[in-house]
Amino acid sequence: MNIPVIQWEKSFAIGHEKTDSEHKNLFDIAAKLNKYKNDSKKIVQIIKELADYTNFHFTNEEKFMKSINYEYFDEHRKLHKDIVKALNNTIREMVSLPKEEIVFKLNVLVNKNIVQHILIEDKKFHHTIRSRDELKDNFIWRSTYKLNEAQIDEEHKILFDIALKALDYNNTNISSHLKITIKELYEYMKTHFEHEEEFMEKIKYPNLEEHKQCHQNIFKELHLFLKELPNLEVVDFEKKLIQFIDISLICHILYEDKKIINFKKSTK
Repeated sequence: MNIPVIQWEKSFAIGHEKTDSEHKNLFDIAAKLNKYKNDSKKIVQIIKELADYTNFHFTNEEKFMKSINYEYFDEHRKLHKDIVKALNNTIREMVSLPKEEIVFKLNVLVNKNIVQHILIEDKKFHHTIRSRDELKDNFIWRSTYKLNEAQIDEEHKILFDIALKALDYNNTNISSHLKITIKELYEYMKTHFEHEEEFMEKIKYPNLEEHKQCHQNIFKELHLFLKELPNLEVVDFEKKLIQFIDISLICHILYEDKKIINFKKSTK
């Protein structure tokens, strides 16, 4: 059974020092599972430490969300409860499962539930407390987004550049500029996803259909954004576009696309 290695990456940072520090600590604790995967006593200690720290972090995060009157607090807290429940279920299974399977399930839980939670849900509420200028200043292509697959990396950067162009409307008719650049973003995203799916077919990626569904979900989100566009003020448009790229697209790159590249490496 292959055990995915959990590592904190700078690209997971959401830009809030305390929250990022606690997220990194979660990964540091979970990473011990691979180091001590053959030591039953250590595994039990690490799992308890992970459960305690997860509860500690979620409590801090919920206090912070309350302090900023986060609109979707109840929904976010439910997601926390779901992660804790999944973690507790795995703990209860420890008695009947072999060590390797316990470590594997916990690694999957951290990689899937916690990483996606950080990249999507935690980024959402931190976007709400940033001003338009802060969001625009931090909206840049970063080397940490690279997957070291030349064509895919180049196309990802082009998507980002088109989004940046949409935000650069000085001395233009804003309405016309937005229609043109958002249409360009949509068309290039379609082209990129086709290329990516051809690449997955070529390397016989086992989760191809699941990945295709992720692409469809991103298009659905973009369609919803386009429907809102005529009624948005410029400030709201900018924040919504940055959120779409930073959360929907960058999360997809860091989580789903990285799985493709890791699969390709594993077959060499």
